[in-house]
Amino acid sequence: MKKVLINLTLILGITAIIGACKKDEDDDSSSTGGCQAVTACSTTASGAITGIDNASLSGTFSMTHKWAASLSGIDNTTGCTTNSTLLSGFSSNLPTGTASFTVKRVVTSSSTFADLWNTYSDTSCSSEIGNMAIGYSDVSVGDDVTGLTADTDEDLGTTATKVTFKQNCLKGKGSTSAGTTWLTNFTSGSNITWSAGEELTCSASGDTYYALWHVDNSSKRQNSSGVMDNYTKHVWDAENSSSAYPTDWDGDGSNYSAWFEL
Repeated sequence: MKKVLINLTLILGITAIIGACKKDEDDDSSSTGGCQAVTACSTTASGAITGIDNASLSGTFSMTHKWAASLSGIDNTTGCTTNSTLLSGFSSNLPTGTASFTVKRVVTSSSTFADLWNTYSDTSCSSEIGNMAIGYSDVSVGDDVTGLTADTDEDLGTTATKVTFKQNCLKGKGSTSAGTTWLTNFTSGSNITWSAGEELTCSASGDTYYALWHVDNSSKRQNSSGVMDNYTKHVWDAENSSSAYPTDWDGDGSNYSAWFEL
């Protein structure tokens, strides 16, 4: 089984977040906490990103569904994950006391998407410890590329599409002290002040990311017998870089992620 030990910080670029937060969504002035207020940071599925190699992107995707055919404890409808191997593998990116979690990617318009973490102290994804969302904007779909190295372990083909996007906003809430500590650790260097029970909506770095994206619905999930199962919904493959377009897939690296449509 590959990529359980994914570095979520690298996937989202959250360490680059800067700017000031706000306490209420109808207040767009700067407030306490060392970041810049924004009026919204959408996490609601809407619209579709078109022009991507093989298919368009819409709806909600789950990261942990990658292992749903080989491991127990992953709800196929909600993405709620209680599997002990995944809890251990993701532990450095989860609050203390996490018993279940979800990691999702949501298409929020034709040019925006968001990555969402929700963490819980119970095994039914009900008692929240904290949540966090990073919004990305200015999605620009470029040229298709060919000649990539096929990766049989990840079922990655030889084609993809160049895409750029910008880190746009941050929204989060720590429902407990463990949740606020988690958010503080992820946004270290940005001087954001997190208080239990308070949701903050903030601007982010605005940094540009360069990616190769591919959408497919083929044999993407290894089952408990080591055989790749067909996933009938869309799978969103993404190879990201903060400096230049990737030149190939890096299926074993922290810059690659696979998101499975719920």
